[in-house]
This record gives sequence, C-alpha cells and structure tokens, in this order.
Amino acid sequence: MKYYDEYGYVDVLDLKKIKEIRQKERIEQNKIKIEDKKKRNKTYLKGQRGVRKYYDYDKLEELGFNELTNKEQDRPIKCIYNKNLRREKLFAYLKYLKGTKVSVRDLAWKFAVTERTMQSDLKFFIDNGFIEKQINKTAIGRITKNSYIVNKNKEKDLNLNNSILFVVFIAQKGNKYYVLTKTDYDEFNKSFYNKTIEDFDFELPSVRIESIKMIDKISNKIASSIFSKNFKDEYKSVVYSNIAKGKFPRIDEYGKTQNEWWKEKDYFSLFILNRLYDCKIDYKWITLNTAPRKIRIYNQNKGLKYIKENILG
Repeated sequence: MKYYDEYGYVDVLDLKKIKEIRQKERIEQNKIKIEDKKKRNKTYLKGQRGVRKYYDYDKLEELGFNELTNKEQDRPIKCIYNKNLRREKLFAYLKYLKGTKVSVRDLAWKFAVTERTMQSDLKFFIDNGFIEKQINKTAIGRITKNSYIVNKNKEKDLNLNNSILFVVFIAQKGNKYYVLTKTDYDEFNKSFYNKTIEDFDFELPSVRIESIKMIDKISNKIASSIFSKNFKDEYKSVVYSNIAKGKFPRIDEYGKTQNEWWKEKDYFSLFILNRLYDCKIDYKWITLNTAPRKIRIYNQNKGLKYIKENILG
C-alpha cells in the first residue's frame, strides 16, 4: 500500500522511517527552544517587589563583567520592567486586540504576573476611563471571555507617575474672594523665627488618588476633616484637570547624572462657601489675588487661574 507524501509516493516502511526522522527533528527543535528560553531567562535580575530588571548583554564585555567573579547587582541593567511599563504594554496590547475576547488568565500569562495583579491593572484602566469592559455571552447565555474596548482619547494620560487631587475651597467676604491653603505659617512662628510671611510655604489641600471615581467621596471627606462640617450642598465636583510634567537629576549605577522625567495628572475639585469658616490650625485663608505670590507651585496656580477666570468670573 502506498501513500502520498511531500517527498512523493512512499510505501508503509518508508513512511515509518520518515515519521521517525520528523520526530527526531521535532525533538532537536524543542531542545533548541528550551536552550533559547534558558538563555533569555538569564537576562532577568531579581529586583524589588513588582519590579523586574534585565541586564544588557552588549555591555558585558565592554565593562569586563564576569558572571563567575562579579556580583549579580554589578550587571549592567538594560531595562527596568515595572508596573507603569507593564500597564503601558498592556494598554497597547488591548488596543491591538480591538475588542477580541481574552481571559484574565491569558493576559496574566503573557505579562508574567499573577491573575490578581492583572485584575488590579484592568480595574485601574476601567476606573480611570482607559478601557471599557464588555461582558460576552454564548448563544445559550453562558458567560465567556470578556472584551476590553480601548478609549484612544485617554492614551495621552498613560505613563503617569501619580494622579493628584487638589481640593479648592473658595469663599467670598465683601468684594474679595479667599482660598484655603495648607501652611506652616502662624504669627508665633513668624515672630519666633524672625521671618516674613513670604518665607513660609503655602499650597492647596491635596491627596494622591488611585481612581477618579473616588474623587467626590475623597473631596467631601477632606472637607469634613478640615472644617468638621458637611459641605455636600456647596460641592461643585471636578472643575478642571491638567497634566503636569517635569524632570529631576538622578545618579545612575555608573555614577552618571541622568534626568528622571515625571508626569502626573492633576484634578481640581471645588467647594464654594458662603463665608470664611474656622478650620484646622495648619490651614489658612488667603486672598485669591495674592495666592499666585504665596503658592509658588505652577500647576496649582494654573488650576486657580482657571477657576478664577471661568467659574468665578
């Protein structure tokens, strides 16, 4: 009996030999894949929790690194794969899928994290409007893998180091507007240290946030903490947001100074009060007109300027 094969017509004995050859080829190919995988795994350096480090093979000979004599921490690092980078890659992958069904388990395997970590990343994206979760069902109504629809307009907000909420309290007295600031200034400190008011720091009440869905709740909680009162009727929700960015110098593992860039998303929620309420000792009302001189932080003054021009008039 003869069979048609890619090598032509062969009989049963030749077919067995061909299968044996192919099996040996597959075994050899698997060995090569395993060796490649082991070699790739050697590029991984154990770092802090949630941080993976990979060293640069190209610089090993250049720096005279020897795996037998040098310590692991001396290896030249090529890339630090942390939470922010993982989320950036995850967002790009979901964008590539274009709504294709995918399981949390598959995503966790692809990005080498636990399913719980992947659920946390997806929750962060959903809560902050980066993606929309779509629940899929089979024809008989059984729930299957979910789809994640990317909001492309939010892509510019990626790579944020933090999201900061500034809670702005505005009150009017006579024909002047006042804004509440957090400060270490008081009359005793002023006379004791022989300083002027310009020597003290003033800033808006602020807090780091994980989800924009919590802004209203956090804003009211801060108001209650400062004034020991409920100002839900005076609350105007988020009125302005802005991306602030900058850089600061950092010395790397080779002793060279590198610029570390940062970028954060600032949200401004607003309370408009009918009078100057008493507040905690480390807070002080200042006039809105003098705020730019006392609050020496550009992004905070930018938010106050928007409120003054577009809401207060």
